[in-house]
Amino acid sequence: MSILTNETIRRLLDRNSGPGGPGLAVFDCDGTLIKGDVGEAMLYYQLEHFLFRCSPASVWPDHPDRAELEKLYQTLRDGPENGPERPDAFARFSDMILDWYFGQIDAGSVSKACADIVRLFAGFSLADVRDIARDSFLNERSSPVTSRTLGKRTLPLGIRYIRETVELLTALREHGFLLWAVSGSNRWSVEPVFAPFGVPSDRVVGIELRARDGILIPDPVQPVPIRQDKVAAMQRLFPDLPVLVASDSKNDIPLLLYSSDVKVRINSRGRDTGDFFRTVGSPPDSSWVLVESPTIMDDGGACPTRP
Repeated sequence: MSILTNETIRRLLDRNSGPGGPGLAVFDCDGTLIKGDVGEAMLYYQLEHFLFRCSPASVWPDHPDRAELEKLYQTLRDGPENGPERPDAFARFSDMILDWYFGQIDAGSVSKACADIVRLFAGFSLADVRDIARDSFLNERSSPVTSRTLGKRTLPLGIRYIRETVELLTALREHGFLLWAVSGSNRWSVEPVFAPFGVPSDRVVGIELRARDGILIPDPVQPVPIRQDKVAAMQRLFPDLPVLVASDSKNDIPLLLYSSDVKVRINSRGRDTGDFFRTVGSPPDSSWVLVESPTIMDDGGACPTRP
C-alpha cells in the first residue's frame, strides 16, 4: 500500500496546499531514502581506486600505528604499480583504514569515526570530491546487491532506493514543500542521492571539511551531524522547525522529535519497534507514520524520478 494513503500524510499534504507558504520537510539518507550506507560506500570506492591526496597517517595523528600506515601509503603511492595492483600491501593498508574506522564505531565513538573517514579526502578540491561521490554512487546503483572484499573484510555492494520514501519525497515536492537532507555521511556522497528529487547541494547537511585556498583540509565543519548534533547542524543553517522528519534510526530520535508535526520511521533495518519507542519514552501517537516493511526498488540503477 502506498504511504500516500496514510491519513497523517494526506492531512499534511492537504494542509500545505492552502495559504501559509511551504512547509519544511527533512529526510535522513542511509536507511531512509536508500537501503545502504552511501558514506561508507564512498570510502570503499576511495580505497578500491586508491584515491588519496594526503597520507592517512598525516590526517589521523592519533592512529596507534602511524609509522606502518605511512610506510604502506608511500609504497602504494610511489611504487611502479600503485594501489590495488600491489595486493599484499593494498590488503594491509585497507585493513588498517577499515579497522580504525570500525574499531571506533564499535567503541561508541561514532562521531569521530565518521569524521575521520571524511578527513581522508583532505587535499582534494570540492569539485574533485563531488566527482568521486557521483562516480561512487553510480557504481553502487549499477552494481548488483552483493558484497565486495577489501583486505580481510567482506563489505556490502549495491545501493537501492526505498519506494515509500521516494513516493513521499515526490509528493512533498509536488505540493511545494521545502526539502532538506541531513545525514551522518559525508555531504558530497549524499548530494547525488537527493539530486533526482530536486534537492540542491545547499540544502544537504552532512559531514564536510573546511577548505583553504580551494583545497580541503582535515578539519571537519562543526557540529558533526551525528545523533543529537544533527539538530544543531540544521539549526546552524536554518531556524525554522520542520513539519515532517523522516528517518530509520533510533540514533535519530532527537531529529524526529524536532519535527513540529509528522514523524516518519522507515524501519529498513528490521529493528524492534517496541525498543524504538521505549527509547522515545512514549508510545506512538497520531503524529507518527510507521513503515515497518519498506519496499526496496531493484530497478537496475534507473533514476526513480526527475528533478
